[in-house]
Amino acid sequence: MKKKVLFRIPSMEMGGAQKAMLNIINFLDSSKYEPILLLNSFKGELLLEIPRNTKIFFLVEGIEKPNCNGIQRLLHRTKNYIILGKYCLFPTLLKKKLNIVPDIEIAMVDSSLKDLVNSPFKHSRKLNWFHADLHFYSQVYGKEIVSMMHKCHLTVFVSHKTKGDFETYLKQYVYNSLCIYNAFNIEDIRSKSLESFDLKEWMLFKRPVKTFVSVGRLVDQKGYDILIEAHSELIKEGFNHQIIVIGDGPEYRSLKKEIILQNVENSFLLLGLKENPYPYIAKADYYIQPSRYEGYPLAVAEALILHIPLISTCVGGVMEIIDHNKTGYLTGFSKYELKNAMMKFLLEPDFVMEIVRNQKRKDFTLHNEYIHEQLEYIFK
Repeated sequence: MKKKVLFRIPSMEMGGAQKAMLNIINFLDSSKYEPILLLNSFKGELLLEIPRNTKIFFLVEGIEKPNCNGIQRLLHRTKNYIILGKYCLFPTLLKKKLNIVPDIEIAMVDSSLKDLVNSPFKHSRKLNWFHADLHFYSQVYGKEIVSMMHKCHLTVFVSHKTKGDFETYLKQYVYNSLCIYNAFNIEDIRSKSLESFDLKEWMLFKRPVKTFVSVGRLVDQKGYDILIEAHSELIKEGFNHQIIVIGDGPEYRSLKKEIILQNVENSFLLLGLKENPYPYIAKADYYIQPSRYEGYPLAVAEALILHIPLISTCVGGVMEIIDHNKTGYLTGFSKYELKNAMMKFLLEPDFVMEIVRNQKRKDFTLHNEYIHEQLEYIFK
């Protein structure tokens, strides 16, 4: 009989945790496991990426009707808030909602951890995936998370650096934990990178300047505010280039305002969210990740898989993906360090080509095989 594996996640909006979860589901042996997805809210660009063999349940309709006015939107959100609160207070309601008994339950983000610990399915094996960097959270919140982690069978950290930093910051050891890197659907990434995109956007890559691309949510974590400053100074100093950012998020307006203030509207471009970001990465001269903090940034590894020379701040698990000066260039998080890294790429084409040559020698097939062995072990 197949083991039922229940994945808990708030929504399928574009994010590293969602993509990591999809990779796990895709690599599960369908003869042994039956994947089940429980969403708090049925919304997100990655809904279409969910494998067909996955049963989907959701607690509330997340997608609002397109013609909703302000009052209708408020009523819709209030109703959803009440329903989600009901499931939080009375988790046994899930038994009737799902009408299944999972063998394994997985919280894919820390916001789902409380629901996992309070699960009405008392005999399921409870696993917790942890992607975040807690340096930017309070210690009180962190210790609450540790307490809940110790109530699970196992916590999976997505990098050794994330695990080490977490335990050092909180001065607590998560004894029931290990590190498992994210797996990658290599062929899918490469085939999607060959797809076409909008002609107007295609012309951006025909400009006679070098292009840096970055993919990520427009949030403080990703450091795009500092990247704008570094870019602006380079332009003023005569280093012509452009930066294209793929993604959306709450920082859009503030970043757009900063772009206008710095007078770089024509060279720092926010293209918004794209269902398929890979053609943009593949067509770029370089990839850049200016994050303040990370767990195990999938976009960095994806750029590496596509053999794009890349710059990343040395945060979280990045150093477990990139060999500095070999398969990429690691730098500190500051305007000056990002600026110097970009200048190095613009001025040293031989160095950049050597990075690409080294990237082509990296074998992600072996990486995936090892991760699959680890997943099989913890799902037993």
